[in-house]
Amino acid sequence: MLDSTTLTQRPDTPAAAVAALMDGNRAFRSRLAEQRADGAPVFMQIALEDLGVGQPGVAPPQQPFAAFLGCADARAPVELIFGQAANSLFVVRVAGNILGATGLGSLNFAVERLGTVRLLCVLGHTGCGAVGAAVDAYLAPAAYLGVAANLPLQAIVSPLMAPVHGAAEALQRATGDDVVARPGYRAALVDLAGTLHAALQASALQRAFNSQRGDSLSVVYGVYNLASRCVGQPNAAAAGDDWQPGLFAPPDDAAGFEALALELAGSRYGGRGVGQAGRVGAASGEV
Repeated sequence: MLDSTTLTQRPDTPAAAVAALMDGNRAFRSRLAEQRADGAPVFMQIALEDLGVGQPGVAPPQQPFAAFLGCADARAPVELIFGQAANSLFVVRVAGNILGATGLGSLNFAVERLGTVRLLCVLGHTGCGAVGAAVDAYLAPAAYLGVAANLPLQAIVSPLMAPVHGAAEALQRATGDDVVARPGYRAALVDLAGTLHAALQASALQRAFNSQRGDSLSVVYGVYNLASRCVGQPNAAAAGDDWQPGLFAPPDDAAGFEALALELAGSRYGGRGVGQAGRVGAASGEV
């Protein structure tokens, strides 16, 4: 729905940005649920000014309130996932949401030159094919020889090997060495590694933008669950749903990452869910 009167309200603090994004994700899930229930079309309000057609011949200023590093997977469109209109988010997408020099330069441009960005977010997703390729290389090291000879593919897989190793170790520590033989182990390893990778990339952004962080800029990460459409991460709490909605601050150091990995590996979605029928979020063949 195009609305010539609606003015986009842009959050002016990191906390307000997180709240707006999660409100948008809840609305997105709600719209999809309504559409499945009655087949009604889904509408989104977009201010004409944000599309550059509000005033003929005048280009609108670029005013995103958040900047994202997301995955190139076609099923993870960031603006739609968070229910945001045009000109609200500055999005860099690359297979495996890997932070490279070009992506970092783009995010740096958004933060330094636009002046409206209050939040940097790394968004992964369940069943990520890039993470899956790294997991397969980990599970069958001989197969990695083919990857090593393919430099473009190696550029995607190699940065993912550290979170894959960390996820594998955490799953074994949290649930026992026999976890590797259980049905669903690969899917659990892909999703745990993908979550740790998103947190790791967010931590790298925290360090890169350390001098600019403060009351006006924060860094968070989240994972888009392809099955439930909810942004969050595995729920480590003893009670509640398997998936915890939210955007999260990344750990500050190695000990923090180890604690996060063990916490998520012991969740019902993670290691304790391996081998159970109907595990949410398992998918294959994605980017």
